[in-house]
Amino acid sequence: MEAKQLRLPAQNQAEFLIISYPKCGRTWLRLMLGRVFQTHFGLTNANLLELHELAQLNPNIPKIWVSHDDKPQWKKPDELVTDKGEYQDKKVILLVRDPRDVVVSNYFQKTKRRKVYDGSLSDYLQESLGSFDTILRFYNIWADNRTITQKFILVRYEDLHDNSEGELSRILDFFGLSGVRKETIIEAIEYTSFENMRKMELENTFNSPRLNPLDPQDPDSYKTRQGKVGSFSDYLSPAEIDYLNRKMKENLSDFYGYLT
Repeated sequence: MEAKQLRLPAQNQAEFLIISYPKCGRTWLRLMLGRVFQTHFGLTNANLLELHELAQLNPNIPKIWVSHDDKPQWKKPDELVTDKGEYQDKKVILLVRDPRDVVVSNYFQKTKRRKVYDGSLSDYLQESLGSFDTILRFYNIWADNRTITQKFILVRYEDLHDNSEGELSRILDFFGLSGVRKETIIEAIEYTSFENMRKMELENTFNSPRLNPLDPQDPDSYKTRQGKVGSFSDYLSPAEIDYLNRKMKENLSDFYGYLT
């Protein structure tokens, strides 16, 4: 029998959930949204990274909870919860990223930030715990369960990167906030540029472990490590990329549009 997850009251009270596998860009997205809310609703002394807290400052701000759902980075594929019925009364944004970028970024998360893994990247690709096979399984579970939710949209990191204004506007529409000025959206995108996020991380602007480097001298220990699409090719050999490509073609749902 699958173990029930413990839920905090704020998550139970949320109308909207932003769900992602770790290292899919959720800190970037939550900061963009926090900045939009801050400007649009005239917030002061607000922690822009904690979206669930912002709803307490203005009743018109949507109640949002951000979750990695099931903590998949610490599980083997067959240990993941497959039934998402608990979200049937929720409106869900599923944030995804190319699994090849996700696995590389999680490797650096576990070796440089959490320091819970001491093997090589090549070794990590073969791991059963929270590595590539777990990512694919997590994605497939959500592809199968997306219609269970009250409302659902898919947001891909790559689309958010290439068309930030359009994707952020689409997300705000999903929240029922269609009256946000274009200038507010553009400013939030500029505010969360890679360069500015790296600067805020280095200065620990938010006094939060969500956005601070473990070692300021090591770029791979930053939360904002690269902010690129397809950076996996900078770290993996052609043979390793072929291996991951085969796995994706054989096992990943077509719903996500990767390698199609």
